[in-house]
Amino acid sequence: MSAAPELSVRDALAVLGRQWWMVVALPLAVLTASLALSADPPFIATMRATVLIPGDTEIPGSAERPELMVLDDAPALVGSRVFAEAVAARLRTVSPSLELDAEDVRAALVAERHSRVVTIHARHDRQREALALAVGAAAVLPDAVNRYLVADGADPATVRLIDPPRRATRDNGNRALIVALQTVVALMVAIGLAFLAASLDDRLHSIANVEAALGLPVLVDGRAARGTGGLPRRWPNVGQPRGRA
Repeated sequence: MSAAPELSVRDALAVLGRQWWMVVALPLAVLTASLALSADPPFIATMRATVLIPGDTEIPGSAERPELMVLDDAPALVGSRVFAEAVAARLRTVSPSLELDAEDVRAALVAERHSRVVTIHARHDRQREALALAVGAAAVLPDAVNRYLVADGADPATVRLIDPPRRATRDNGNRALIVALQTVVALMVAIGLAFLAASLDDRLHSIANVEAALGLPVLVDGRAARGTGGLPRRWPNVGQPRGRA
């Protein structure tokens, strides 16, 4: 069983040259679609607060530190139905024109915590709503922490707002990186499709292909002689005067 012929750099470039439209069109289409779909990212407003529990042990690394146990549950609390209902109720009181119900609030709020700091992100398609959601979450958080995360009869936790929500901005995130990666992947797929199409194409595109297929040298290249009125370069001595004996 004969081994498959190796593909030289020249052959690879020739394949890409024949399928140039595919190599260009697919990445360009993906780039255009990615830019169009990410042209209007949602707005995001962020707030940060610390949660301090009376009787904090102040032992670094202690798994029994009460403020850390409370904060472990803070993201789940922010994503809960009761927290969303509390924020929606406040928004109806402060800004009734927003028309945001509990489901809208719950879908918009995401929380995370690092040590004693809890961070809440509010995302919405409209700037005003994103900021209002963050402001509402900041107002509701202290009461929600003490009502649902602190034991009954215990001293209340102190929730201090250290980074209040001031404005909502477009959540571009890693948009440029994502678009670039999608375009690169599309380019690699296009190159793979170009080589796949070449492997399924049984036509002979070069003298080397013909010689490899026939096992014989090509003596005349009709393409080289077309329109020149002369003989192909592969017969350099034909038609030239011979020297006298």
